[in-house]
This record gives sequence, structure tokens and C-alpha cells, in this order.
Amino acid sequence: MADIYKIATLNANGISSGMRMRMLEEFLQKQEIDILLLQEVTHNEFVMIRGYKAHTNRGIYNRGTAMPTREPITLTDITRLPSGRGMAACYRGMWIVNIYAPSGTSRRQEREDFTTWS
Repeated sequence: MADIYKIATLNANGISSGMRMRMLEEFLQKQEIDILLLQEVTHNEFVMIRGYKAHTNRGIYNRGTAMPTREPITLTDITRLPSGRGMAACYRGMWIVNIYAPSGTSRRQEREDFTTWS
């Protein structure tokens, strides 16, 4: 039988209040999420989620991505875009990619530049 993992994704929209962090932690625990892909991360408080280890990637715009994983899941080959807008990691031969792409008409050039992943 294959292992089954629960993976969720969430635009954190810069979660900064303690109450919202507790809500996120409660959600992770209640739903038994194994790997969470977060976008629009503005701080490293995700490393303090009980029972999880977080890998973060805040870039030049002070917003980025994070991958909290339930312990004892261990990610390897973690690769981060310098802008903070993306990261990838390997788990048991499976690549997990987390992207926070630019949106909106005011960021058209940034979005076009983003599509040239390097």
C-alpha cells in the first residue's frame, strides 16, 4: 500500500497576528496536514508551529514562500529562488514546488520576468 500524505497550499497574506498563527496551527493539527505550501510569507514565525519544521524563503521584496512539514518528514535538495517567490524540495523522490507568482496589472513586467525560472 502506498503512503498517503496530506498537502495543502495557502496564501498567508502576511499573517502577522498571534491569533491568526494559532488558527493556522489549529487547522494544521485538526486536518493532520503533512506538508503546507505557504505564499506571501512576511516573517519566519512559521518555524514556531508545534510539531512542524519550516523551511522559509523570504526574498528581496520581504515576501516569500515557506514549507512547514510535520515532524518527522524531512525535505531534501531544497532549492530557493533568490526573489523568495519560489522554492522546491524533494521528499522520497517526489519534487514539491511552491510558487508565489506576481499578480495584477501593475506587476506585468515582474510577472513576465518571473516566467523565466532560472
